[in-house]
Amino acid sequence: MPKVIRISHDLVMQARKAREVNGRSPSQQIEHWVRFGKLAEDHSELTPQMLLDILNTNSLKPIRH
Repeated sequence: MPKVIRISHDLVMQARKAREVNGRSPSQQIEHWVRFGKLAEDHSELTPQMLLDILNTNSLKPIRH
């Protein structure tokens, strides 16, 4: 279930700008960044490209709550 959270205006603007490159909505972009950051913290041994590959593979699967 979606929740409302407060984030900085600057971060929202960065997410809007990123939309031009990757086509995600600002909410989707911020969620992508959060997932990437969590993966990076949980798996510091992986390279950024490996993390992106994991995210891209998992984005094809339905999210289970």
